[in-house]
Amino acid sequence: MAPDRRLATLLGDWTGTDELFPTAWTEAGSARGALSVEPGPDGVLIDYVEVRDGADPLVAHAVVAGDGFWWFDTLGFTPATPGTARWDADTLVLDRRSDRGRTVLRLRADSDALALELDTAVPADADPLPLVRGSYTRSSGD
Repeated sequence: MAPDRRLATLLGDWTGTDELFPTAWTEAGSARGALSVEPGPDGVLIDYVEVRDGADPLVAHAVVAGDGFWWFDTLGFTPATPGTARWDADTLVLDRRSDRGRTVLRLRADSDALALELDTAVPADADPLPLVRGSYTRSSGD
């Protein structure tokens, strides 16, 4: 993916709430989320923190460069291969697969609002199901 003007709409610091769907590893609930999206080489760098009452925070770092996508988080699974990055209209779609399954992350900014959708599939060829739905606002000063 070549650098794209749509990346600029995602830049900044965002805070909001996450709706968490039940999985084999977690219960349904809500969390507070914060994203920071900064320019990176041929893409963006994304830092994410999810704080849920009674649980350790999930901290993640993503690198989107060209048409590749790498995700690192405190769950500790290092990506063996990059995922893919592509645009679907004004939505950035980050898709990764591993022997553990598949995740599809969608980010779409509209002025000072950012929507995050994260779906997961286990096994990777199963139909993806909702994992997180986030609604964020741009922090003042961005």
